[in-house]
Amino acid sequence: MTRRTLAIWAGVLLTLWFGGPGLLGFRSWEWHQRLVLEVNTPRGLVSGGSTIAAGVGLDPKWLPSNGGGGHSWIKGESSFVEVAPGKYLFAVLRDQDETGRAVHSFSSQIHAFNGTTEQIFHGLETMQGTHRVPRPLYPTLVTFDDLNDPSSVRLVDPDHLDVVFGSGVTLNRITLEITNSRITNGELENVLKWIPNYYVAHFDGARYETMSAPNRLANALTSGAFKVP
Repeated sequence: MTRRTLAIWAGVLLTLWFGGPGLLGFRSWEWHQRLVLEVNTPRGLVSGGSTIAAGVGLDPKWLPSNGGGGHSWIKGESSFVEVAPGKYLFAVLRDQDETGRAVHSFSSQIHAFNGTTEQIFHGLETMQGTHRVPRPLYPTLVTFDDLNDPSSVRLVDPDHLDVVFGSGVTLNRITLEITNSRITNGELENVLKWIPNYYVAHFDGARYETMSAPNRLANALTSGAFKVP
């Protein structure tokens, strides 16, 4: 290899080192968002939420597999609110749901359905504000009959919180805020102390998910649905 060739390759490597993956066509955006659950109770309005990091990446079209495709990610823990003493309502985390919820909730502000992909995600990355989450975009809501038993998880109908939490309890609204706040960390484990033990095992104790599981909901969930390190 000649000195000229070595110099060319050195220049290319230095450019990639200092210029980052963007020079190869990889693009990514990341922002912080806070989901807040507001619940009407006989003792008044209660609310609770957490801030997570959410992001989207797009691969260059020249990649042989998934060329031009994208992926999303999140980091943080699920929002929850204490509806009554010792009784909590939790929002399940799912990466694509979280990023999609941000795009749709802020669509009017970032012109999500008229702008390019870059404009949409750049808008989320640079803006701040709070919007009400539309009903079709509500996260899956759950509670635990026994906070010490992950298998006691049960679904909560957002239109009928009273069935689980008692008369006079209704969901007031769910909001989403794009914020510069830090990622929430540690609050969830103060309530669900067993979370670190179920990243591999499912909430029913099974090693694998199966459609024939007696407790289908508990079998479908692991700690990753509540906290993403």
